[in-house]
Amino acid sequence: MLDAVILTYMMLGPNPWFDPEWPTATIYKFSGWRYLFVFLAAATVGHSWRVILAFGSWMAFVWLAAAGAVSKLGVQMPEITRQLNEALESAALVRVLDPNRIFWSARIADAVVLVLVAIILAVNAWRRNNLVLAQAKLARERSNLSRHFAPSMVELMANRDKPFGDIRSQKAVIIFADIVGFTPFSERVGPEESIHLLRQFHKEMESIIFRHEGTLDKFLGDGVMASFGTPDLREDDSQRALLCVKDMVDVVLPHGLSISVGAHRGEVVLGDVGSERRLEFATIGDTVNVAARLEAATRSAKVRAIVSDACITDASTQEPFKYVGPLNLRGRTEALNVWQMK
Repeated sequence: MLDAVILTYMMLGPNPWFDPEWPTATIYKFSGWRYLFVFLAAATVGHSWRVILAFGSWMAFVWLAAAGAVSKLGVQMPEITRQLNEALESAALVRVLDPNRIFWSARIADAVVLVLVAIILAVNAWRRNNLVLAQAKLARERSNLSRHFAPSMVELMANRDKPFGDIRSQKAVIIFADIVGFTPFSERVGPEESIHLLRQFHKEMESIIFRHEGTLDKFLGDGVMASFGTPDLREDDSQRALLCVKDMVDVVLPHGLSISVGAHRGEVVLGDVGSERRLEFATIGDTVNVAARLEAATRSAKVRAIVSDACITDASTQEPFKYVGPLNLRGRTEALNVWQMK
């Protein structure tokens, strides 16, 4: 409001450096009101439709109030009007040329145009703000996706018309990786060093999983679960999963700790689990349980990684894994053919 008052006063008020001998209303002949639009346009820099609308409304109000002040307090020279009436036969032309006239119809039109332009700019700012918020929401959603999926998968998921989809069953390779000996280590060094190691471990695992374009399902304390073939199947899922296993076990952790890995390929169930307040995209099924038990079996076998024969067969590669035959797993009646990596 103060800006509108100052600007209007500068245009219509008396000039301290120039004192013309004409009526105050003559200033309206110079169309100074157009400079109000410069300030109105400057208000859009704030990206607030409320500010724009308020500024336009205040300008219109102040402009009309100033016209009222000029009509009441401004300098009047009736002699000029009388001379115009004597010199001109057209009364309409006299009204147009009379420097004593405020021309209220024109001043009201000025105010109406200011308000209309302010409304248009405010609507534009409102739509632009909504667009920015929508883009920010999309960026946040893609950021959330990037925490679970490889960057190459984020674009695919973000461009879908539907979410992850209904609950479904499909083939996938499940990988479990764990820090061997972390529990006694954490008891020995304390919480701060333990958390520092976990952060390093999680960062390395995330980098490896995403490098091979897998899905980071979840962190499990001192372990991690990854999957290949979720949410969408690819022909080389098993090959990329085995490469991921190799890179995982090659990670060097401080304090002499090592990483054990188990992997299995089979049917999994994909879908959202949780409540209405919190949903999580989950991969569940017997294949997940088998992969977790294969990882646990690396302790007794004293190897770094154990993968099922289903992974090796589908990947059509064996290096650097060695076939060790059937392995009995807790909770399963039939033994599972496995390969191991020392």
